[in-house]
Amino acid sequence: MYSFFTRCCIVFLCTVTLVYANDASQHINNLASHKVWKQLLHAEQTAVTLHHNGSNFYLAENGFENPLSELEATIHAFSQNPKSQCQFPARKRFIEKQLPTLSFPDVACPKYEDYLDAFSTHSASLIFASGYLGNPASMFGHVFLKFNGESEDGLLDNTFSYGAKVPDNENKLVYITKGILGGYQGKFSNQQYHHHHLTYSETELRDMWEYKLALSQDDIQFLLAHLWELENATMTYYFFEQNCAYQLAKLLSLVFDESLIAPNKVWVMPFDLVVMMQRHQTSRTMFNDVIYHGSRQQTLYDRWQQLTSKEQQTLLQILESAPKDTQQQLAALGDASAIRVIDTLYDYFAFIEQKEDDLTTIQQAQKRQAMIKRFGMAPVKPNWKSIDRRPPHEAQDTTRIGLGLYDTPSGDVAGELNFRANYYDLLTLNAGRIPYSELTTFNLRLRYLEGEELAVREFTPVRIINLNASESGLPLDSNWAWKLAFGYREQANNCTHCGAGYIDSFIGKSWAFRHNLVGYAALSTSITSSNLNGGFIAVGSEVGGVAHVTSEIAMSLAVGQQWFVNQPSKDQHYLSITARYSINQRWDVRANIDNKHGTDFGLLISHYY
Repeated sequence: MYSFFTRCCIVFLCTVTLVYANDASQHINNLASHKVWKQLLHAEQTAVTLHHNGSNFYLAENGFENPLSELEATIHAFSQNPKSQCQFPARKRFIEKQLPTLSFPDVACPKYEDYLDAFSTHSASLIFASGYLGNPASMFGHVFLKFNGESEDGLLDNTFSYGAKVPDNENKLVYITKGILGGYQGKFSNQQYHHHHLTYSETELRDMWEYKLALSQDDIQFLLAHLWELENATMTYYFFEQNCAYQLAKLLSLVFDESLIAPNKVWVMPFDLVVMMQRHQTSRTMFNDVIYHGSRQQTLYDRWQQLTSKEQQTLLQILESAPKDTQQQLAALGDASAIRVIDTLYDYFAFIEQKEDDLTTIQQAQKRQAMIKRFGMAPVKPNWKSIDRRPPHEAQDTTRIGLGLYDTPSGDVAGELNFRANYYDLLTLNAGRIPYSELTTFNLRLRYLEGEELAVREFTPVRIINLNASESGLPLDSNWAWKLAFGYREQANNCTHCGAGYIDSFIGKSWAFRHNLVGYAALSTSITSSNLNGGFIAVGSEVGGVAHVTSEIAMSLAVGQQWFVNQPSKDQHYLSITARYSINQRWDVRANIDNKHGTDFGLLISHYY
């Protein structure tokens, strides 16, 4: 009887053990397919490589390709080599949360604790920096994370930014090629916020928007834990895909249970990340507030426009007079007005010092005299109005597909399919982008006319326009207006299948007549691979302008005449007028008149995504 009872107990215990083991095994199998675990391994991306004391990011031999093997190897390492927990704190947090019955040996991680103490953060923000046309790497903007501490201005807060490791003085053409093809390694770097503020706001004069993320303290600690795991890690960098926006979207998906990669696109851009956050706001709050941080130039413009006409006149007189007259000119104003002028002068000199690399001796003396006057006045802050600016996520989406009807010079009606991969043009809703500029890539126009074959009307890989309109008109606040575009297009409106390669450019000056109206005049050149119209190289002039009548209505004009270098007796003229009506963020309608060896009248409806 005793022997029978003993055998029953043994069988029962073995059965319970087997069931428990099977259950634990099933839990581990399920956990290995969890999207957070896969993201911690950077699965479905490029593999992570560590560069520190011979350490490996993947503990299993096939850990990158097999999440289950990596999970089993991680659990084994945490148990048998407790110090490995210090290398992978995010993995440890995830495993302990998902498998609460599993316990690991206690271990001290002093370096990791020092890292957390250095951050001492209570919240986190996503920073969006607007584009910068002076550098191919920055044209589409940039995003990075800021971990907010206790300082009021946040300049000492820690940040994490992802970018390519590019050799100093790398040729720009080489950079673009290698960046597109994955010729660089990318990594997360930790810097204090004042480095970014100096680079973006002060040096490159880029506006920034701070999205205050709706994260718990546990979420923030989880992000910091994974960033610690990536401290000495690199991944293959791709300019149009696995870039800063892609890596931050994946990183934030660890704590936001939503995909932040824009669907139906083969590229990822900083703008797409903030738009995806906005679109998930109804189902899961992504951010609580958006704070605008204007560049040094924009701060100057905002203050200049708030000065009275008398204050503006006094400021101009100071800049045009000898330094010894500065204090006397300021004394002619009341204290409140004088303080406003001095503050604006300070912003002006700071802007010019950065733009021109230094101040002249006279400018330094004018600044010194203004500061002496200010120090003798009451320590009162002027009441500057805060300018309400639309955040980047309210801009139009970047990819456009449109259908149009055109009345051709022959009197026939043609249909047209228009596709643009990226990014924006002079007439789109451009919140958070460089004012009065255009950056379009891979613009394709296909036209069909009854009785003729489908024709490629235009294929333009890149078109960049920057009118660089000054909003102040102050001395030295002026840059060249310029354009560069190249690709393939029909050479005239009165022909089909008459395309040729082309390069268009202009350089000139622009003027802001009002805050919503800009005009320009420029010297222009056109180079074509065919001399259908008289020559291969044409030079001349172009005038035009852009008007944003309301937020829904905008118009552009370009008129030009050129003479062919090899046949000066022949010339060509062109006229383009476009009006846009914005239906919403994803739809607009455009009417266009285009005259170049014949006139096209067109109507185009476009969808943006």
